[in-house]
Amino acid sequence: MKLARKLIFALVLLAFAVIAGLETVEVRRELARSAQGMQHDHRLLGHTLSGSLVRAWELEGEEKALTLLAQANRFQEQVWLGWLWLDSPGAAELSPEQRAALLTGQDISFVDERQVPGVLRSFTPVDIGPRQGAIEITEPLTEQRLHVRQTVLGTAVATGIIFLAFLGVAMAMGHRWVGRPVEQLVGLARRIGQGDLEARVHLRQDDELSTLADAMNQMAEALASARAQVAQETAARLATLEHLRHADRLGTVGKLASGVAHELGTPLNVVLGRAKMIASGEAEGDETQECARIITQQVQHMTGIIRQLLDFARRRAPQRAPEDLTELVVRTLHLLQPMAARRGITLTCDATGPVNLEVDAGQLQQALTNLVVNGLQAMKRPGTLRVRLGRARALPPTELGGPEADWVRVDVEDEGEGIAPEALSRVFEPFFTTKDVGEGTGLGLSVSYGLIRDHGGWISVSSEPGRGSCFSIFLPPESKDVEGAEA
Repeated sequence: MKLARKLIFALVLLAFAVIAGLETVEVRRELARSAQGMQHDHRLLGHTLSGSLVRAWELEGEEKALTLLAQANRFQEQVWLGWLWLDSPGAAELSPEQRAALLTGQDISFVDERQVPGVLRSFTPVDIGPRQGAIEITEPLTEQRLHVRQTVLGTAVATGIIFLAFLGVAMAMGHRWVGRPVEQLVGLARRIGQGDLEARVHLRQDDELSTLADAMNQMAEALASARAQVAQETAARLATLEHLRHADRLGTVGKLASGVAHELGTPLNVVLGRAKMIASGEAEGDETQECARIITQQVQHMTGIIRQLLDFARRRAPQRAPEDLTELVVRTLHLLQPMAARRGITLTCDATGPVNLEVDAGQLQQALTNLVVNGLQAMKRPGTLRVRLGRARALPPTELGGPEADWVRVDVEDEGEGIAPEALSRVFEPFFTTKDVGEGTGLGLSVSYGLIRDHGGWISVSSEPGRGSCFSIFLPPESKDVEGAEA
């Protein structure tokens, strides 16, 4: 039931109860007044007749006096007059208390319900000689009961008319002052809940509902302002995050530059030597064509190396597409091979087969590159850095939430010096680093963690000082696994 109907129903019931109560009290009061009036009339009639009866008794005797009393009933039909000796068997109908009252000279009156529709019986004591008697006055309550029924019926009709009138007025007023404003407020709340923060409600009435409407309008304005501010702050945060990631990518490019330069040295020397042979005329005939072919091959090799470096450094908008994670790992290790070779470190990839996911290949390559570069920098002597790719069952961290499930897992395991236990919980904090001065800014792991979180996963780390570290990337396979989707 709506609020307006509840209020109207409660008010109408209250009004009906009040009116019915007042009318009931009034009817009872009128009945009491009527009964008192009848009793008073009986007493007056009884005392008037008692004087005449005593005189006639004294002058003409008992029989003549009672005959006169009986003859009085012929002149009216409403009231019946009779005589009762208090020591006769007929007095047994009276209670001991009533007989005692009459014997002491008191009048009594009571309603006798043994007769239908009931009669009012009054007794006036008369002291005549040695015996005591009483004049009995009996009057039927027919007219009184009829009057009561008419009064009750009239009261009920009047109460019903008042009830219906009050109900109609209350419904009209309730709909106008409560129902319609509440419907407008509910509509406003629904529109705000659906995101329409430009919706407003203006109520002309001056009450609590109009105050509530003003408060909701102010709330909508505040929410619209807050949403605009959040949108601006989010856009600024995303732009800053993208700049940070790009800066981290360019920093990694700087680390790769020396290795790429070394990688370009050998093909450049080959190109230079073959070009000199052609220019000096040392190469003739078929040998000239062979030199040109070798030069072309080496130039293509150098172009591929430079293209890989440029693709890694180029800024581009995040875009997810189906990608074989195994091929992505192989490309990343090939890009980092020159840096690893300079340090005497061997890069290995252990994968059971293709793992197709829908990811942003550039972002995922950046995160993987940061982990591999960190591993290379942590290894102060030649060794092996392993990248393992597969599936594992794991429980997500608290901040990500969710039950234990199957995840795609990429492990980057180095043979470096490891991470101290007190620093292990801070490795993903921005600008926190354990590297020597000039080797890092402390942003690589933080950026990598953010990139993986954008893909619905996380990065965990395990390390033991003196025995190396293992960084594990966990990616969700369910909704983004291309093979699963095709199956």
